[in-house]
Amino acid sequence: MSRSNFLLPLLLSSLSLPAQAATLLLCPGAPLASPGAVTEDYTTAMGVRMRAIVTEAPGKPDPGCRAMPLRVAASGVQALHFLPRDAAPGDTILLRGEQRDKVFTVTGHTLGAEQPPPAPEPGLATQGLEDASEVRRRAPRATWAWSPNAWRERADDMLDWAAGEGLGELFINVPVRAGEVAEPRALAAFVRQADSRGIAVTAFEEGPDLILPTVRADAVGRMRAYAAYNAQAGAQERLKGVQFDVQPQLLDPDKLPVAARDGHYLDLLAALRKAAGKMRLEAVAPAAWSEEDTLLRGLARHVDALTVRNYRTDPDEIRLHAAPFLDWGVRHGKRVRIALEAGPAGTGVERHYRRVGPGDKGDLLMFDLGGQKVLMLLKVPAAQDEAQAYALADRRGIAGSATTFHFDKPALMRLLPQLEQSFGAWKSFGGMAVHELR
Repeated sequence: MSRSNFLLPLLLSSLSLPAQAATLLLCPGAPLASPGAVTEDYTTAMGVRMRAIVTEAPGKPDPGCRAMPLRVAASGVQALHFLPRDAAPGDTILLRGEQRDKVFTVTGHTLGAEQPPPAPEPGLATQGLEDASEVRRRAPRATWAWSPNAWRERADDMLDWAAGEGLGELFINVPVRAGEVAEPRALAAFVRQADSRGIAVTAFEEGPDLILPTVRADAVGRMRAYAAYNAQAGAQERLKGVQFDVQPQLLDPDKLPVAARDGHYLDLLAALRKAAGKMRLEAVAPAAWSEEDTLLRGLARHVDALTVRNYRTDPDEIRLHAAPFLDWGVRHGKRVRIALEAGPAGTGVERHYRRVGPGDKGDLLMFDLGGQKVLMLLKVPAAQDEAQAYALADRRGIAGSATTFHFDKPALMRLLPQLEQSFGAWKSFGGMAVHELR
């Protein structure tokens, strides 16, 4: 079909639309959008970047764009969200996100009814069922110590506490200055002391700014400093590895376009891998990345281990969202650590939508444009012949007890052995980690 023949039916159909109705565009790359447009970017499993745009001034679509006239104005669209091409939405869609004033930002989704956590894939489980204590010997518990003073000035107190809690690994903040570990003797003494108590030590780095080209060189330089320290340290003085908690999804869009984040993140990991040499490189991923195939393939190329931020308190939900990463770890020969939260947490929201019948209005519309599914969250319910509508059935805050054990740490300590025994069925399981345990 010629370009003119493709656009003509869209032009004719738009004559019957309400005044100021918008157009949904799905375009390769990241074309510019008109002021007032709603946009969302996505990288497919094949590494192709896409941008969805809702605009009232579509102009002449770029080559390769798909266009869909809408029955709503751009001002009536709250947000857009991509689903994987192979997604098969059922009767329900659960959206997770953050609510600020009247703006809802989507951070993740679950399709269909919640299912019990899947069993390990055939061949992925270890032989036999280990009890929790056996699992902990090969997959120790861990936590973070954010202040360098915690190990430099209060080493005995920290290690007494860690041993009392049954921890087998600590993530610590290690100062680096002028391309070298700032206090190598103090670090060596602490690591040696920890090793004598059966506790491994890993350095950590954090911050979404690390993916920026202007900051990447410093991050790589710090990795070289850790590798240089390990190269000269004695066997009982070496760091077990370095963990990078980057969270590129949190980077301010003004610093780097959303569509460019994943590529810059994987470029950073590639550079860190080269600088690390034989030293273990560990990354941190949010549980929402379970369907980010491009990112997970990139992680498999560059890192030795992965810590998953699975910040939930319901045991079934913890298991459900951990399983895809544990399967990934077995397939790629990587260790996967599951992290829970025990500190204060911010406010989140879950919205539960149910499918409605043809022609009925919904708060959420799902479009299928050439096999790519796009969700459109509306401010006022509407219907669209070319879309499947879902109506808002329930919403709930997920702050506090739904995401953190801060309010009931004894419940956390009771749950950890149960999770360790469950996750021990995967030979990739690297242990439980708890943020703000102390």
